[in-house]
Amino acid sequence: MGSPIWATLVLLLLPLFSGFGPEGSTVGGVGDLYAQSVPWSVEGQLGGSFFFGNRDQTNFSTRAEIERADSLFESTTEFRFLYGTQTDDEGVTSVSARSWGAASQLDFRPEAPWQPFVGGSIESSFERRIALRYDTGAGFKVSFRGEDGSRNRVDFSVSILAERTYARETADQDREDEVSLTRWSSTFRVRRGFFDDRLYLDTNNRYRPVFDSFATFRLNSDNSLSYELTEVVALRFSVQTEYDSRAVERGADTNYDGRTEVSVVARF
Repeated sequence: MGSPIWATLVLLLLPLFSGFGPEGSTVGGVGDLYAQSVPWSVEGQLGGSFFFGNRDQTNFSTRAEIERADSLFESTTEFRFLYGTQTDDEGVTSVSARSWGAASQLDFRPEAPWQPFVGGSIESSFERRIALRYDTGAGFKVSFRGEDGSRNRVDFSVSILAERTYARETADQDREDEVSLTRWSSTFRVRRGFFDDRLYLDTNNRYRPVFDSFATFRLNSDNSLSYELTEVVALRFSVQTEYDSRAVERGADTNYDGRTEVSVVARF
């Protein structure tokens, strides 16, 4: 079970090109839509953390997000990378975290209260012993927005995902090297600005149980608080946690991962 990896790659790239078309063309009854300027938004984030003592730890992360929206489509594409090392009291340095990922979602009829969407993601994680994981899916989302659109909104979505995971090689030969699953996915996200949007709260929580076994699930919670220093640059504090009920089966030390981070963000 599970969609081919090519389907995931198509879903990752499709939102980047969803707004292009011949000038003056008519799509879905909206004439001259593409003759207008496309409302793009690009956000780059660079962050890290450092801890010292019995076990020195250093984490470095980077993230980029591309958004676009018009009356037909709204899309979000995200790329992220994390690298971390730790040094014990004997001076031995080892890699504690190394992961990368990309995710994309294309929403149809963004001005309607109920919006169908398609999406996909691909990732790799040293700490959770994932050589490669990819998924594709489709669902519906209900969205409540403020007058300024995406900067103030509440979203709730439900979808079905086809997922395939390839585990990293370990000394344990009894585990499964490849696992294909079908999952439910529900997402609740709140974005809210305060003090004329100088202070910005973003909380995003995702629960993804296996279709026929709710005890096997993935739970992600990404929460951040940003303060805009200028119109372009912001300072962000974030707390990110993830629970994967099958991580230990793949050879990870624990099913739970979490970190706090301070980042500098640039948005255009």
